[in-house]
Amino acid sequence: MLEVNNIYKNFGSLKVLRGVTTHVDKGEVISIIGVSGSGKSTLLRCMNLLEQPTFGEVWIEGKLMTPVDPYLHREVIEASNTFAKLTVSGMSADDAVRKIKEEDLLKEKHSREGAAYKKLMKELYEKNRIDVNEGRRKMSMVFQQFNLFNNKSVLDNITLAPIETAKYHHAKNMKEVKEEVTERAMTLLKRIGLEEKANVYPSTLSGGQKQRIAIIRSLAMNPDVMLFDEPTSALDPEMIGEVLDLMKELADSGMTMVIVTHEMGFAREVSDRVLFVDEGYIKEEGTPEQIFRDPKNPRLKDFLSKVL
Repeated sequence: MLEVNNIYKNFGSLKVLRGVTTHVDKGEVISIIGVSGSGKSTLLRCMNLLEQPTFGEVWIEGKLMTPVDPYLHREVIEASNTFAKLTVSGMSADDAVRKIKEEDLLKEKHSREGAAYKKLMKELYEKNRIDVNEGRRKMSMVFQQFNLFNNKSVLDNITLAPIETAKYHHAKNMKEVKEEVTERAMTLLKRIGLEEKANVYPSTLSGGQKQRIAIIRSLAMNPDVMLFDEPTSALDPEMIGEVLDLMKELADSGMTMVIVTHEMGFAREVSDRVLFVDEGYIKEEGTPEQIFRDPKNPRLKDFLSKVL
């Protein structure tokens, strides 16, 4: 469903992600845990390219959303002038590939590589690519701070994106589209018991209500994957439960979800897999049973001892 391969993210000299690779299968619920500043939210934002990875690739349902990363394709490395020079000097092909990867030679020199290298890069990209906006349509993001439009009603918040997307794809009968989208929005509002809030503005809602509205706004796009960036961290303690209950309901329904969270009990209960991110690496991953009952990594043990 979703893959990130060898993702690096630098902000100037600050290295936030350092070669992260993982995948998300259809119907899987993945929780990402770790201390603040470890790279969790950056990893999530790289998945839908709200942050462009410095190096590495992001794939959605078998299609490439990022440029080709030469380090992930041996055939590209072997088409480079750098590889040719190393092998001509007597180095074996395997050693040349290893040296190029270890010493970052292609990352420094790829703009000066030869025609064969550039041709292969272009062919790989054209064969596998998907338009970024098309890729993002398959993913919905729920933010820490809700990100509702305060100058629009609750109903308009939910219907805006589906209607604009239909316009972008030149839907023939926009009146029917608006009616269908509005009907679905009201069904979703009823699902969370907030249909009476359809025509009010977000400023009149509690934090828990805002976040539940934000979640069903994402659902209104019929996403294949939902990404949650610490969805309860801006809420008062008494409001957290109502948001987590909705997320559990989504998990039980088979929605594919990736959740950055500090709610360890929730992660243990709903996750199929838990990733522990620390200093820009996935230091450990496994089932909730493995992560919470039998952690192996010393940093994970220390982290759990402080939060559980």
